[in-house]
Amino acid sequence: MTAAQSHLLFVDDEKPVLNSLKRLLRPTGIRVHIANSGAEGLAVLDEFPVDVVVSDMRMPEMDGAEFLSAVAEKWPDTTRMLLTGYADLTSAVDAINKGSISRYLTKPWQDDDIVMCIKQAVETRQLAAEKARLEALTAEQNEKLAALNDSLEEKVAERTREIESARTELASAHESLKTSYQATVEVFARIIQLRGGLSSRQSVARDARAVGEKMGLEPVDCEVLYQAGLLCDVGKLTLPDATVQTPYTRLDPNAQRDYHRHPVIAEASLLSLEPLTAAAGVIRRHCERADGSGFPDKVAGDEIPMASRVLAVCKAFADLQDGSIFDERMTAAEAREFLLGEKGKRYDPDVVDRFVAWLDDRRRKSDDVQERKLTLGALRAGMTTTRDLVDENGVLILAADQRISDSFLNRLTQLQKALEEPLHVYVKA
Repeated sequence: MTAAQSHLLFVDDEKPVLNSLKRLLRPTGIRVHIANSGAEGLAVLDEFPVDVVVSDMRMPEMDGAEFLSAVAEKWPDTTRMLLTGYADLTSAVDAINKGSISRYLTKPWQDDDIVMCIKQAVETRQLAAEKARLEALTAEQNEKLAALNDSLEEKVAERTREIESARTELASAHESLKTSYQATVEVFARIIQLRGGLSSRQSVARDARAVGEKMGLEPVDCEVLYQAGLLCDVGKLTLPDATVQTPYTRLDPNAQRDYHRHPVIAEASLLSLEPLTAAAGVIRRHCERADGSGFPDKVAGDEIPMASRVLAVCKAFADLQDGSIFDERMTAAEAREFLLGEKGKRYDPDVVDRFVAWLDDRRRKSDDVQERKLTLGALRAGMTTTRDLVDENGVLILAADQRISDSFLNRLTQLQKALEEPLHVYVKA
């Protein structure tokens, strides 16, 4: 409550006195009401929230003591003051007893004194009102706090259960999404493999992830390498069959220029898929060479990201055996020697050394066993394929690293009846 919001009531049967007091208090900003009798004063009090009442003692019909007594009974929080002459001090005692006045002022008054007294009374009333408001607010808040404390432990436990349940559901949904996403990427990689001459496959991806770990890459970067290994040939889908099915060294200059664009096309194709953004960057640089003679950007050495250097070595090992680079297909041993001979030229020396060490690792050797080429009649349920099985049109029938079931054997038998040439399946020895 501010001074401008305070209300003051003067009660006196002499209008000149009232007008004088009103003029005197005008600069204070206090709203001043006047009344010529006790009855008028009570009417003003009924209409306005008066903070301070100043009443003359001698008035007809109802004197100041009676008036202030009525005020005390009906508006006990209103500050009451008596204005009286020196001759009426005895009557003032009666007013003090009946009206419980806070102080009395004498006529004639000193202007400064009466202004100061009224300001003090108004401020005191404001402080009392604010104190009452704060006490009521505190009581209300304490009541609410007590009620909250009574149920706080239960609410915290309930909220904890809700959060834990939500966390479990979110983790499950995230894991399901991650699994579904990875499965989608692997299916996409197998679709790429349907195109003859492309080497994106799980073996390259697994090697890249393992070598990345040996090079000290973070787990998340190793997973990016795995994705890049699966999708590194996606840009070649835009090239003609003759280009992708011809060894690189036999391509004419125009075809080689087109071929050099496939890492850029792959990056552009994958960038719109936010989870594959990092893999897209790895794929763009995996055809660069340590000596700067690669493509598409002709960068060299440390300018090539480590993940791209790892993928380059792992993919070259597969391409050399598939005949994608030179006319003659190399054996695994020949491909290993080629990589060692190109250290510092085509490939990062440290990566080559780590890759060769990985080739000799018993964990990889357990997967890199000898294979057998079997006809359908020699095939048995439980065997595991080592190569993709495709029909004469290049359509994928069975992917590599798949365990053969009885039901699939039956389907292969039905398929064989429709083919002129016998089916041959490569399986682990």
